[in-house]
Amino acid sequence: MSDTPQSADREYHGNCHCGAFKFKLTVPEIKGGLSCNCSICSKNGYVWTYARQDQFTVVKGDENTTLQSYLFGKREVAHKFCPTCGTSVMEVHVAPGSDRPMGVNIRALEGVELDSLKVDLADDGIAMQPPYQMPEPVLTGSVPEGITAYHGSCHCGALAFTLLSAEKITEATFCNCSICHRDGVLWTYHESDTVSWRGMDSAAVEYTFGHRKVFHGFCKTCGVSVFEKVRETNTPNDTRTSLNVRTINSELDLGALEMKMWDGKAILPAYQVD
Repeated sequence: MSDTPQSADREYHGNCHCGAFKFKLTVPEIKGGLSCNCSICSKNGYVWTYARQDQFTVVKGDENTTLQSYLFGKREVAHKFCPTCGTSVMEVHVAPGSDRPMGVNIRALEGVELDSLKVDLADDGIAMQPPYQMPEPVLTGSVPEGITAYHGSCHCGALAFTLLSAEKITEATFCNCSICHRDGVLWTYHESDTVSWRGMDSAAVEYTFGHRKVFHGFCKTCGVSVFEKVRETNTPNDTRTSLNVRTINSELDLGALEMKMWDGKAILPAYQVD
């Protein structure tokens, strides 16, 4: 018999942002996570922990009906997100006979500080077969001299944009508020008339809460968070659009950007899930 002490399990609670789906995760203390550079994980900013199905308990909602499933490539892994608020909760292997553990997005857990975790990078995800095909860009005609065209999209390509910017994107802002933290977004801010869209009317879902002035937009098919807009009562037109730089497919080296932090968590009222 081994003398090595066994880690006692802890019970973690998690939920999508709107609270339609809640769960418990009973596992040893989470001290680290895994980040993957594959096409879907990099767009969603996932930080994974892994568990057996019997360690995961649904408290509210249903895994198969409350959550939306997105499959691509070999269609062996279902990425599950809330179709109301866009929170990406888990990945489940659905290939027949698969006994691989489920992935749970640590961003959806309560009481886990990501900054305190050792997050390892799985850098072989980008080599997954078949190779991910970048969605077709939104065409804007000829690009004027001195202007950079940044093409971006959700994962499935239903919601896509082209930003024409006179300045290179050199920085991004990460916000620690309840929704931005869950979505893993990194924002860059631009005038709305510099952004051309595809699928805004047909593919975008907007979610708002609290003061109901900030609208977070994600794709209804794949769940990737793409934009946010601020709409004040006395200024009905959108003059500024925030774009998630994780969704930019061209002309951008994410690792070279200067990262700034916005303490959205401090803005009252404090987030409470129903």
